[in-house]
Amino acid sequence: MVATPNPVQRGHLVRVHGIVPGCGPGNSVTLISRAFAHVHDFAGLPAVFARVRSNDRYTVRTRIPSSRRPGRYRISGRCGGGNLGVFVRLRVLA
Repeated sequence: MVATPNPVQRGHLVRVHGIVPGCGPGNSVTLISRAFAHVHDFAGLPAVFARVRSNDRYTVRTRIPSSRRPGRYRISGRCGGGNLGVFVRLRVLA
C-alpha cells in the first residue's frame, strides 16, 4: 500500500494504491483512516473504497479535510472480509 503525496497538505488530494493478490478483480478494497473525510465508514471510522482491477491493483483518490489536524495517520485496508495485513502512515501537514 502506498499513499502519494506523503506528506500531504490538509485540504489536498491523496492517492492510495497498491496490489491485493487473491482479492479478485471487481471486488472492493476498503481503506480506513482517521485522516479521511467521514463520508463513508467502516466500524465507525472514515473509509474510502477502491475497485480491484484485473491486474490485482487498486487506486483511489480522496481529499484530506482542510479541518484535519496535522499529524501522522494510519491507513489500513480490508478486502473480502479480511484485513490486508499492511498499512501505511500518512503525514498530514497544516
